[in-house]
Amino acid sequence: MEKVKKILTNKLFVNLVCGLITMGYFILFSKQYSKLDAYELEDYLHLSSLVFLVISIVFMEISYRNGKELIFINGIEFLIIAIFVLLTQHMIYVSGSNIEIYSLTGANIIGVYYILKSAILYTKIQQDKLNSLSDIKEIVKDEPKKIIPRRKNKKEEGKYFKLIY
Repeated sequence: MEKVKKILTNKLFVNLVCGLITMGYFILFSKQYSKLDAYELEDYLHLSSLVFLVISIVFMEISYRNGKELIFINGIEFLIIAIFVLLTQHMIYVSGSNIEIYSLTGANIIGVYYILKSAILYTKIQQDKLNSLSDIKEIVKDEPKKIIPRRKNKKEEGKYFKLIY
């Protein structure tokens, strides 16, 4: 029981920390972008995208070596965030909005995603815990199967009549 609680808190903690880091980045970026000139802003976007890409690659390598799916999913999430950051320069021209709205929208989407992911992880782990406590599978496995003989349908000779002309 304690082992399941420890795994649950560890997974949820890592998930929420990743979400808070990315949301914090986008909120800070939306507040500080007006203080940067165009060249500094472009360099900042490239550098931050590179940082997210490095984090993504590190997570994927750790996942590959340890065989853990959750870390691999976190790596893919950071890869998507890096792409989102790279598209920041171009999406403000395409969508016609400013960077502040775009980055705050990204922070909100990421926040909702991580909250939903945490809720799904929590319910999945709780369901696995409840299934492990249930011994219905063991009872059903031990119960002998009853074989019910089937009755064969035999064609009755009198059932079909010959037509006489």
